[in-house]
Amino acid sequence: MADATQRRDGLERQISPVALLFTGITGIVGSGWLFASLYAAQIAGPAAILSWCIGGGVAITLALVYAELGGMLPVAGAIARIPYFSHGGMCGFMAGWLCWIAYVATAPIEVTAVLQYASNYLPWLTTTEAGERALTPHGLAVAAALLLVFLLVNLAGVRWLARANTIITGWKLVIPVVASVALIIAGFDGANFTDHGGFAPMGATGVFSAVSAGGVMFSLFGFRTAIDMAGEAKNPQTSVPLAIIGAVLASLAIYLLLQVAFIGAVPPAHLARGWGALSENVPGGPFAAFATLLGMQWLAAALYFDAVLSPSGTALAYTGATARINYALAQNEQFPRHFLQLNAARVPVWALVFNFALGFLLLLPFPGWAELVGFISSAAVLSLAFGPISLAALRHQLPAHERPFRLKAGIALSALSLVLVGSVVYWTGWDTNWKVFALALGGAVLLSALHLRRGDFDRLDARQCGWFFIVGGLAVISYLGGYGNGLNVLHHGIDLMLVATLSLAVFWLALETRLSDEEAGALAAKSAADDPA
Repeated sequence: MADATQRRDGLERQISPVALLFTGITGIVGSGWLFASLYAAQIAGPAAILSWCIGGGVAITLALVYAELGGMLPVAGAIARIPYFSHGGMCGFMAGWLCWIAYVATAPIEVTAVLQYASNYLPWLTTTEAGERALTPHGLAVAAALLLVFLLVNLAGVRWLARANTIITGWKLVIPVVASVALIIAGFDGANFTDHGGFAPMGATGVFSAVSAGGVMFSLFGFRTAIDMAGEAKNPQTSVPLAIIGAVLASLAIYLLLQVAFIGAVPPAHLARGWGALSENVPGGPFAAFATLLGMQWLAAALYFDAVLSPSGTALAYTGATARINYALAQNEQFPRHFLQLNAARVPVWALVFNFALGFLLLLPFPGWAELVGFISSAAVLSLAFGPISLAALRHQLPAHERPFRLKAGIALSALSLVLVGSVVYWTGWDTNWKVFALALGGAVLLSALHLRRGDFDRLDARQCGWFFIVGGLAVISYLGGYGNGLNVLHHGIDLMLVATLSLAVFWLALETRLSDEEAGALAAKSAADDPA
């Protein structure tokens, strides 16, 4: 009898439930904990706490949706594969395309965060251009070396990846909690929550903007790494749901504690010009700067060490997860079949190498951390829109399929999830959203051209993906709205009503245009036949 961990497609189930949970946590607790508290407070003031509560609500709702899907269909690169099962080729591609765009940029941005913190004691790593930090030629060389290390660990096999990630994540859980408690004990000033413009100096606009542009969603959507690695998890039917939900809850608690500690620890002198100018007073490393000001050199040293380790752990996880998206899209016959090739350690070798090369190129024109998180958040959250659609569709298409975790009121929560996704994308603002939707449209054109060249346009399943292009109406609402240099002609309340109405209309249309039960069943059966484990 064949080894139960050996899969017919070559991937192996070697990731333990604890390692999968830590994969989800390390995807969330990365550079976000070093910078998100600063930038969220800069945008929303003390009300950034509300931004984390809103972002946490969105993440938990989506995590519940993906917990059912991940347990039901635990396949490699599930973000791209599951919409393929429910709505066909174009939906699978669009979900994977947007996810891959966000993922492939994440490892470079984590490396940028490492070097931005390290430049406080190694100033030759970065330089300041037009008020923003950028990598020097020496910094680029160090960044390339770090990306190469992440590549080599992943090439060594998923078992080595899981072991390295488990060790790193254990440290990453301890240091943010210790830092938060130490800052609260040594330098907490409750007046910061009410002085300097009040609790919400930027109003509701600041609170909602911080969810996307302040790094809240950029941090929290990292739970998806557990889904992407589900194809290599042991006992995935139970370990995947537990990893997804557990990672979100544990990480959200840490981020809320960090935000409270950060707001209370800001020296009043740094708030003389208000919360919006805060980053000018704490460039590079806010928590380490506060620890130094409070005389806690031991904490500053630990933070500077963790500023290398935490983002590196996240970059390591995303290096592996990104390759699984390439792999999934190649299985869908939408990326080159070279990405299906595995090395002796049974990992997709050419997908890893390609993403490494592209990640290095992305380092060259990268702006700072704060400027990029909005784009990554919008693209990644938009790709998550396919999950709620697929859950509702698969409830109709595969009603008898085993669901180890079955979400109560799943259809209603899926509809709510889509409304929340639309809201987060809208809050990102016009400046970012037009670029995201332009990339989405470009991906659709590329896929259509590929099918035309092959002469199998009917396999595109364009009708089943028509609902996604109606989501493009969010771009119009963004243009008319008050976020990210929109025209600001939509009043608060009216804009969210439009987003909710559009999202619910899209949800209904997507459910009506799903694949037939027979087609979805055949695709799921083929996936199961390829994965006897």
